[in-house]
Amino acid sequence: MYFQFPCEKCSKKLKVRDENVGKKVRCPYCHHTMLVKKPETPIIDTSIDVTSSAAGGSSSRSSTSSRGGKKDVSSGWADGTEVSLSKSGVIAIASSVVFLVLMFPFRSYYLGELFLDRGWVPFALVFLMSWSATILILKSRKLSKQKDSMLFDTLPTDISEDISEKTVSKFIEHVKNLPVDPRESFLVNRVLRGLEHFSVLKSSAEVSNRLQSQSEIDATAVDSSYTILKVFIWAIPILGFIGTVIGISAAVGGFAGGMDQAEDISALKDSLGNVTGGLSTAFDTTLVALVMSMLVMFPSSSMQKSEEDLLNWVDEYCNENLLKRLKESDHVGGGGDEKDHRRLIQRTIDKAMANHHAELQTWIEKLEGIGSTLSQSVMKSWGKIDEKIRAQQEEQLNQVQQVVKQLETVEEKMTEIQSAHAANLDKMNGEATEMAEAAGVLTQSFNGVQQGLNGLNTVLTDLGEKQVLIQQVEAPRKRWGLFGNSRKRR
Repeated sequence: MYFQFPCEKCSKKLKVRDENVGKKVRCPYCHHTMLVKKPETPIIDTSIDVTSSAAGGSSSRSSTSSRGGKKDVSSGWADGTEVSLSKSGVIAIASSVVFLVLMFPFRSYYLGELFLDRGWVPFALVFLMSWSATILILKSRKLSKQKDSMLFDTLPTDISEDISEKTVSKFIEHVKNLPVDPRESFLVNRVLRGLEHFSVLKSSAEVSNRLQSQSEIDATAVDSSYTILKVFIWAIPILGFIGTVIGISAAVGGFAGGMDQAEDISALKDSLGNVTGGLSTAFDTTLVALVMSMLVMFPSSSMQKSEEDLLNWVDEYCNENLLKRLKESDHVGGGGDEKDHRRLIQRTIDKAMANHHAELQTWIEKLEGIGSTLSQSVMKSWGKIDEKIRAQQEEQLNQVQQVVKQLETVEEKMTEIQSAHAANLDKMNGEATEMAEAAGVLTQSFNGVQQGLNGLNTVLTDLGEKQVLIQQVEAPRKRWGLFGNSRKRR
């Protein structure tokens, strides 16, 4: 499962898993990247005397301490990949401001309008997205350090093949002198705790129970480190729905206010502008929220799986390299039966741990299948919710469009009425002009008649009592025709 591999640059001995053969790894001592090659013969010298190896180990450790200074390390609480919320929050605020400033030149485009002209909801979404991204980036850096620490040879065979009461202190000192803080590495912290428990309890069974408890603690710590991300994944779509409600309520309110002023066409046009603005806010906030929730969900799920795999590797390392090498010393007065009994107990524990590891691997595969099924179910549920919301919004948009068409019809009818009214006014003005002209003509005729009557009155006054004989003189008749012509010839 594991074999020793020396670094090409600093010659430090590393312990590497078989599955890393042919892959590139980075030395945790000098950070040199190299290709792992499995040696033909194992680099383990079992003939080295414990005293001489201890002396050599002490000299090497003293040289290491002289270079970097001796550290006073204790196996305290391992924060693993836990990220400070205050630090990540400050970074998220700064990154959100920078993002919004970068979006300001694009304000006249649709991309800029999505974040700058849709109310306060996009600002909150950008902040939560930035906070989630900051947490994931910081956790990825810590996870990279965790994977690098898996290359440490925490229990070198140069000190001793077995871990007993005499050699456990040397192993503890070696682990403490490693260039890593145990609180930043699950592996180093687990091994250091196991060694310290063994130095106090002197029982491999008790150490196995304590390591099992520590494994559960680390798994709980990893799961709790994703609590805030799960809250963000839940809160981002909720904020999108809040923006949808705000946009629809603004659209309905603007339309209701415009209907109160239905007599004014310009007021109706303004109200329709408010309606379309509210609907754009509703659609866009939902779109941004769903996209952001997807961008946070997939990386967080992938990183959580990587951390759980790391914990499984740590459990496997402790089972293969720590528990198997623990050797309890014989107590004074103890016979051979007691020694055999202890060895039998140790072998039983090793077998039980092997079965437990196989069962744990089976459960991991089942949980991965359940996780993928749950992810697909969640995606389908989100798709159905999105389709329902889009259907409702499209229905409301169709209703608004129908109302707009009715208002346009009313406007056309009012325009026709105004045109007909203007034509009637022109016609009435023409008739009035004609009547005025006819009245002028009648006035002139009446004036002429009045003048004739005045002249007749004057003539009658001059005649007095004289008689006036009016005789009709018959005009001579003209004869035409054949007879008339014959008379002229005669």
